[in-house]
Amino acid sequence: MYKRTPNTSKLTKAFIESKISQEAIVSKYLNIPMEVVQDCINHGHLIKSVFRDDDYNKSMGIIYNRKGRLKVRDFGGFGFFDDVYGVVAYVLSNIYDRPISTDNKQDFYFVLKHIASTFSDNIEGKVIDENVDEDIVKALSKGRSKKAIIEIAPRPWNQQDKAYWKSIGINLNFLNANFVIPVDQYYINRVTNSDSKYYYKESDPCYAYMLGQNKQGIYLIKLYFPFRDRSKELKFITNCNVLEGLPNLERNDYDYIIITKSSKDRLSIGSHLSSTPFYGGAGDKLHIGVINLPSENYKLKTNEYEWLKNKLNKNGLIVSLLDFDTTGRCGAKYLYDNYNIPYIFITRGEFGLYNYGGKDFSDLHKCYSIKQLNQFINETITYAEIKFKAENSQVSYMQRLSEFNLPY
Repeated sequence: MYKRTPNTSKLTKAFIESKISQEAIVSKYLNIPMEVVQDCINHGHLIKSVFRDDDYNKSMGIIYNRKGRLKVRDFGGFGFFDDVYGVVAYVLSNIYDRPISTDNKQDFYFVLKHIASTFSDNIEGKVIDENVDEDIVKALSKGRSKKAIIEIAPRPWNQQDKAYWKSIGINLNFLNANFVIPVDQYYINRVTNSDSKYYYKESDPCYAYMLGQNKQGIYLIKLYFPFRDRSKELKFITNCNVLEGLPNLERNDYDYIIITKSSKDRLSIGSHLSSTPFYGGAGDKLHIGVINLPSENYKLKTNEYEWLKNKLNKNGLIVSLLDFDTTGRCGAKYLYDNYNIPYIFITRGEFGLYNYGGKDFSDLHKCYSIKQLNQFINETITYAEIKFKAENSQVSYMQRLSEFNLPY
C-alpha cells in the first residue's frame, strides 16, 4: 500500500498537520467525501456509521472539540470515539490483523509514517490523490464484519435498581435468571482502547442484557440506560442484532410464544407470567414463552420462524405484541403477511380504540393492579383461543385495519 515516505528526519503531529488537514485524513481513511466531513463539522449532522452496519440509520458524528482536535464518534454499538490518529490506527489494525494503538509509542510513529506515505504527493506539493487506497476500502469492510467486544465489570444490585425494575413488574431474581447484570463499568474493544467507556452513577444506571455467544465465542451484549433522554444520548449500545430471550425458551411444548418489541417488555411479561399460572379453554395450565425483536425494524428470518415454530406443541401459536404506532403496525403486518402470525396491540385511545393508559405491558404496571393485569391476560387468552386458534377465523391485516381506517 505504501508510496514512498517523504524524507523527514522525524515525523510529528505538528509536521503532519502543517501539510495535511485533519479533515483530509478522516476523509481518506474512512472513505467519506470531503464535503460530507465538512458538513458534519459545520452543521453537526450525523451520518451512517462506517464501522458497522448502521441499524440506527445515522449515528456517527465528526466534530472539532475545544482543543481543536477533530473527533469521530460512533454513537451506536461500536462505541468508537477518537481523533484522526485513532481513526488511522483502527484502519491499520484491520489491514495488518494486529492491534495498533496510539497509546503505544512505536504504533503511533507507525501511524504517522502511514499518513505521510499515503499523502506523500500532498506533502511534497504535488496534486492530491483523491482515490481511496484499496487496502483502506478492504479494511473498512473487514471492520464492519467484526463484532465489537463489549466487556463489563458488574456491581451488586442496589435499592434503586430494585425500585426501578419493580415499577415495571420485574423482580431481581427474575433478572438474574434471565441474564441481566447491573454494570459498574464497561469497555469496548479494550485491546485497542483500554479506557472505560462508563462508570456507574446513580443518575445514569446501566444494565447489561447477556444474549448468548456467537460462533467465535464473543459475548453478545446489549447495554441499557433507562434514564437517558433518547433525543440526546443513546439508551442502548450493542454488538449484535439477534432475537432476544432465546436462551430462556427452554421448552418444546409451548402453547404460545409472544414476540414483543423490547427487552424490557419481554422481561415484564415473562416475570408476570412466571408468578401467576394461566389456563386455557380445556383447563390445562398454559406454557407461554416470550422473546423480543432486537429493534422495531427487524425482519424475522424464515429459519428463525421455523425454530420458534418447533418450540410449540401441536396446537401452539406464535403471537406478536408490538407497539401500536406506525412502526409497530408495519412490523405486525410483516409478521402476519409472511408467517401468518396474528397480532394483538395495547392501545391508548388512538382511532377511537380503547385507552389502556400505556403503550406496552411494562407501562400497564404503573396504571393497574396485579388483579387487573391478570384479568387482561385472561381475556386476551380467551380471545386468542376463540379467534386465533379457531379454523378459518383469520382475517387479513388490511381488512381488520380498514375497519378503523388506520394508516400502516
